[in-house]
Amino acid sequence: MKRKKAFWWVTLTGLVVIGIASYVGCTYWSGPNPNELDREQMTEEDYTRALELIDIIKEEDPLGRRQNVTRRINPQETTGLIFDDPKKLNKGNLIDAMHLMTHQKILATEKAGAIPMTHDNLKEVRDYLELLRDKNKIKNDDYLQLGGIIERWEQAIFDEIDKEQDVLLEEMYAAIGFSNGLATRAEEELFILNNFGGEYVYTLDLEPMPEEEEQKEDVNTNTEE
Repeated sequence: MKRKKAFWWVTLTGLVVIGIASYVGCTYWSGPNPNELDREQMTEEDYTRALELIDIIKEEDPLGRRQNVTRRINPQETTGLIFDDPKKLNKGNLIDAMHLMTHQKILATEKAGAIPMTHDNLKEVRDYLELLRDKNKIKNDDYLQLGGIIERWEQAIFDEIDKEQDVLLEEMYAAIGFSNGLATRAEEELFILNNFGGEYVYTLDLEPMPEEEEQKEDVNTNTEE
């Protein structure tokens, strides 16, 4: 009798474990879901394109193993960095902004917040980094490390941005959110449409940052001489 009860107890426990595993699997490995699109925030054109992209992603990943492709994650358009308040001037704010800028280009089981990878935002993080150095608010090693990442982004080099995102998370002492690799082109476009809107799709093929006007003038002057 005791053996019979033990058998049923083990069976019941096994079913519970399987049920939990199935729920977690469906939650994190269900692939793109049209119901997660923020329909109210999207234009009709963006919504139609998003549905097309979902079909493309499903063809590329029929088992639905990709994550956070359709979820809207509290996006903002600018870095939100504050330059004129010495009390809020610190390396952590810069790292947080840079981290959110990686989200459109990577996959991760957990993401929270996003900032588009635009020239304006790149200029803001660069200017903030330089201000940190000018105000002695950052160590030289950190300045060089973060400056190197920003420089690659300024040159529109994103082939290791998943690894760079993980470096930023380590600096934040994060326990979750580490990348599962680079987003595909379709995944990135879908993320942009659902979080930022169609006006930001151009960032898929972001051009390298143009030279500063002063640098251009110097070059022209030297050429004339």
